[in-house]
Amino acid sequence: MIPYSSIGGIATTFLQYLAIIGIVALGCLPSLTVSEVRARLDRWPTDRFPVNYLLLVGVIALGQVVAMVVGWRVLHIGSTQIDPQFRELRFIAVLIAYPITVLGLGTVGVRLYCWQRSMEQWLTPRTIASLGVAAGMYIVTIIGAATVLFIVALFLALPT
Repeated sequence: MIPYSSIGGIATTFLQYLAIIGIVALGCLPSLTVSEVRARLDRWPTDRFPVNYLLLVGVIALGQVVAMVVGWRVLHIGSTQIDPQFRELRFIAVLIAYPITVLGLGTVGVRLYCWQRSMEQWLTPRTIASLGVAAGMYIVTIIGAATVLFIVALFLALPT
């Protein structure tokens, strides 16, 4: 039998992961307006669009969490007892750098893949610009959600 306190911890962790996935799904919505991306997402890796979108969101959310954990460890964003300062500019830099890096690596990867297989380049400058706008909207969504969560955490930490 699982103790009740463990179930509460598991439920809290599950809700945190659902919140992260929901925020990332909201941030990824603008990329669906790019017709080339939507056409590719309709067909790959499965033939079902909702499944493909959930897979895309899951991969991007996992990458975002990994970027945050690595940023937290490498850049020392969070506070400790020895160093109580929270470095919000580093935190925002990680939030901004992740979608830009994904956009850049994805563009180079798709172009190299199409070039290697002698396929038609479907990433036109217009498509890349549209994805850049979608990445900008993703950044705004993620920073907005982080701000709201920070304010909520402040109010929850206040003494009652």
